[in-house]
Amino acid sequence: MTPSAKQIVTTLNLVYFALPVVMAGFALFVYVRIYLGEAMPPVDADFESLLQILVIATVPAGLSISYIAFKAVLKGINPELPLTSKLQRYQSAVLIRAAGFEMPGMFAAVAAFITNNTAFLLFTAVIIVLFLLFRPTSSAITNDLQLTATERSELEA
Repeated sequence: MTPSAKQIVTTLNLVYFALPVVMAGFALFVYVRIYLGEAMPPVDADFESLLQILVIATVPAGLSISYIAFKAVLKGINPELPLTSKLQRYQSAVLIRAAGFEMPGMFAAVAAFITNNTAFLLFTAVIIVLFLLFRPTSSAITNDLQLTATERSELEA
């Protein structure tokens, strides 16, 4: 049985929001670990500087690559397809974009874990905010897929 448009959107939202929840959970774990002052071996200052540069570079690179990949997948969605087929392809596009967001966010949290430097967690927080801003809402889906009024009403039903 083919899933309905509403089921596809619900599944998309569940999977989409699982990504930032896991990232936020790990970032919270790292923050608490640092705050409680658990003993960690000292980190070389040069290595920490290298991680800072890598985090600063991976955030815009990851966001850019994910945006380009998202738009490329959207271009490949034929407007003549039925709504459920469009939504299934859109789901793939959104998850590709989300993966591009998650990689730099998790990398920043791992850098904070390794270095005991909470400043890295600011990058993770920014990524989590971006996850919330780019969530797949009905209006975003309608705009991205350029849905007709009939398709939009079917989407919202």
